[in-house]
This record gives sequence, C-alpha cells and structure tokens, in this order.
Amino acid sequence: MRILYALITTMMIAMLTHLASAQAAIPSVPSCTMASEGIYNGAWVKHRIVVNEDVLGGANDMDSILSQLENLRTQGLCR
Repeated sequence: MRILYALITTMMIAMLTHLASAQAAIPSVPSCTMASEGIYNGAWVKHRIVVNEDVLGGANDMDSILSQLENLRTQGLCR
C-alpha cells in the first residue's frame, strides 16, 4: 500500500512540475515604466517611457506621455 501511495504521489509531483514549466514557457509582454528626465530622440524631455532599458517614448507634459503610454499598450508592446 505504501508503495502505491508513493508511486501516485510521485506521478502527481511530476505532472505538476510539467504543467508549471509549460506555463513558464509562455512569452510575456514586458512592462512599461515611467522614467524621469532624460534624452529621447536627441531632445531633453521631462518624462520617458522605458521598456527593458529601451526608451520608447518621451514628452515634456503628462498628457502627451500618458497618450503615448496608452498607444504602446494598445499595440501590445508593453503592459
């Protein structure tokens, strides 16, 4: 009986490990972060949008930067 219980438990652990690794393989969308002042397209801006250390947007006013952020999220480039 103990052998059967150990075998069933081992099979369940193996199945859960397999399912967890399958979910980890799903590509995720990187997250957008807001950064402070810096250079974007050769100009100094007050607000920047950064994804994985790449600057994807920049503007001097919040309305423009929030609009750019919404567009990037709509296009699926970041979350």
